[in-house]
Amino acid sequence: MAPALDERRAAILNAIVQDYVRGGEPVGSKRLVEEWNLGVSPATVRSDMAALEEAGLITHPHTSAGRIPTDAGYRHFVDGLTATEPLRSEQAAALENLLMGSPDLEELLRRTSSVLSRLTRFAALVVAPRLDRSRLRHIELVHLAPTSVLAVLIVDTGRVEKRMLELDAPVAEHDVQRARHAINDAAANLPVAQAPDVVAGVAAGAPAEVRPLIEAVAAAVRKGLASAMAGDQLFVGGSANMAGGGYFERLEQVKSVFETLEEQVVVLQVLREALEDDPAVRIGTELPLVELAACSVVAARYSATGGSGGTVGVLGPTRMDYPRTLAAVQAVASSLEKALAELTGAS
Repeated sequence: MAPALDERRAAILNAIVQDYVRGGEPVGSKRLVEEWNLGVSPATVRSDMAALEEAGLITHPHTSAGRIPTDAGYRHFVDGLTATEPLRSEQAAALENLLMGSPDLEELLRRTSSVLSRLTRFAALVVAPRLDRSRLRHIELVHLAPTSVLAVLIVDTGRVEKRMLELDAPVAEHDVQRARHAINDAAANLPVAQAPDVVAGVAAGAPAEVRPLIEAVAAAVRKGLASAMAGDQLFVGGSANMAGGGYFERLEQVKSVFETLEEQVVVLQVLREALEDDPAVRIGTELPLVELAACSVVAARYSATGGSGGTVGVLGPTRMDYPRTLAAVQAVASSLEKALAELTGAS
């Protein structure tokens, strides 16, 4: 827990954080007095900076006379935020326009990761709604050839799973439609986890000419659900942003970040651990991976139909504009919820 600070030292710390985030250079007492209207003498500022350094909230890199925030200093700054910087009206309008009208969930989440990375200039992370918490909206069957049928599973979050069914014997197109009606009459609006067993039950009582097809649908749905539930679906946008901006001191830090972003399971675990709060900010050494010690994560949850939902967030350097990044993440989460409602017909 960050130490308690009196009003003056808190103001000095906040000035150091904001100045360093903006310019990327260590901040000295002379600059603080000249630029930040603190109303105290340089000697007082130097004394307070020494106290802040002793408390572990700032440090001086190398031989520089200036100071930079530590992870604890950033944490004190973030915990003291009473408001975030809202998006400009034109940014908010552009965000809505970019997300609304997406043709399907996958495209919507790709757009979301793209727009969030552009807003923040960091790597954007978007986790799809969990399939196991969704309800089945519809199973479409498309007759492609005498022994080939495409099964399309559509759930209430807008997520779509497709499976090609290859049958041992030909099936007529009108029997494909019979099977589709029987399956949806029994399984539509059920939790998706129940769908395979329900469809298998339909197959058990179906006429011989459609039974193999319905059995194949049950098997495909079961296999598709098992695959989808094995891990969350993650969309990453703008990872190349992490190489620019001069945020990292060493090339090895950039390499570690890129390697971590390629490990989807690892990134998902970082997001899960971060979201003990909502919105969440995890800074430097608060993250579970030493490879991300020079990074911070800002994330928020979004809701989808039926109580499902996912996560949006960014991975960026510890030297980030936290009020602006928090505002961007929360605005994107809110706009994503509206776009999801439009996509699924829940609005």
